[in-house]
Amino acid sequence: MARHPDPAVVTLELQNLLQGVAKHFLERVYGPDGMPWGTKFSEVEELAVVLGQTVSQHMIDQALARQAKAVPPEAETWSGCGGPVTPTGATEPRAVTTQVGTAQWNEPKRSCPRCRVAFFPSVPESGD
Repeated sequence: MARHPDPAVVTLELQNLLQGVAKHFLERVYGPDGMPWGTKFSEVEELAVVLGQTVSQHMIDQALARQAKAVPPEAETWSGCGGPVTPTGATEPRAVTTQVGTAQWNEPKRSCPRCRVAFFPSVPESGD
């Protein structure tokens, strides 16, 4: 069964990790002494937004790639004849526009030897 975590709860649970990541980013950008005196607030704000969007983009890309590789057993049956399907080894690039940019992944292709049809598996609860 799929887990549908509450983003607010996950964020709260990961608070210490997120604070450490933010500290790491600041030290990588500004050095061990942190942001120098006189740095404009707008500069650090822009940096934080860009880093946040980049982390979000990578998280979405990785989640979609993992989901595409982990096709559930119920998607391994062709709805046309009810017969078992086999992976073809081929993939097709997919993309969707998100709030942080375009997410991309490779969708695994399957085929039904009985019907001689190739398709990309999907199940009603595979995600939006």
